[in-house]
Amino acid sequence: MWQRLKMFWNIILGNALIAFSVYAFVVPNNFMLGGTTGIGLILKQWLPIRLSVIAAAVNVLLFLLGLIFMGKKFAAATLLSTALYPALMAVFEMIPLDALIPDDMLICAIFCGVLSGAGIGLVVRVGGSSGGMDIPPCILQKYFGIPVSKSLMVFDLLIVLIQVLFRGVDGLLYSILITVLMSFTVNQTVMSGEQKIEIIIISPAYEQIRKEILENINCGVTMLDIETGYEGTKQKAILSVVYSKKYPEIRQAALQIDSKAFIVANAVTNVNGRGYTLAREENI
Repeated sequence: MWQRLKMFWNIILGNALIAFSVYAFVVPNNFMLGGTTGIGLILKQWLPIRLSVIAAAVNVLLFLLGLIFMGKKFAAATLLSTALYPALMAVFEMIPLDALIPDDMLICAIFCGVLSGAGIGLVVRVGGSSGGMDIPPCILQKYFGIPVSKSLMVFDLLIVLIQVLFRGVDGLLYSILITVLMSFTVNQTVMSGEQKIEIIIISPAYEQIRKEILENINCGVTMLDIETGYEGTKQKAILSVVYSKKYPEIRQAALQIDSKAFIVANAVTNVNGRGYTLAREENI
């Protein structure tokens, strides 16, 4: 239940950030943008239809594409965004945001890229899609291993370049800045909170260190059979993956027990298993 609530919250907040950034920064400053909004801005040159309506139509078409290639689970997580994003756009269309937004186009471009990227990242992080043009990148990641942030930037740049053909190069640098910031922020948001520290401790006092980590620091450990290179002594090494804030405590505890302990620490992401994606006390 908690995971479902978290997913819905991320999808709602993510789409709200994207829709807000469009009507707070893109529309007033006439920025050229990628995604379904960019496609809508292109089609709006010939179709006398509201931008939110065009975005809704494009979202439906891309939703069907996601259903075919990504499956029902992905489509279920995307369905909310497909309906929610155009609805939120329609809401922000009716709210006068001009008084709240600075006149500096550079500041607006920075805020637009960061907020849009954070919105997309929040949705992708829970396995869904914000709908629209981030569905094709999700498909490419599934079948070809191409990161969402990279292919998303390529698609967005192509859409922006199409707009340049009939709108000229005015504002192009701002649009490129928005696209690059969006791609960077998507990646950072997806990985945010997922980073852990992998610690390997090699010491003859491994049994004392193991006990200290398990009982006093309350972190899990795995014992590895090793053989020292110089002396050829067989012993055990301690492997533990912990949240970043726990690393200094474990390092200090190990060095207090053995000041010559060999400690290696590396940042890791996307940890699965007991204590992370599974409850620590779950019955097997």
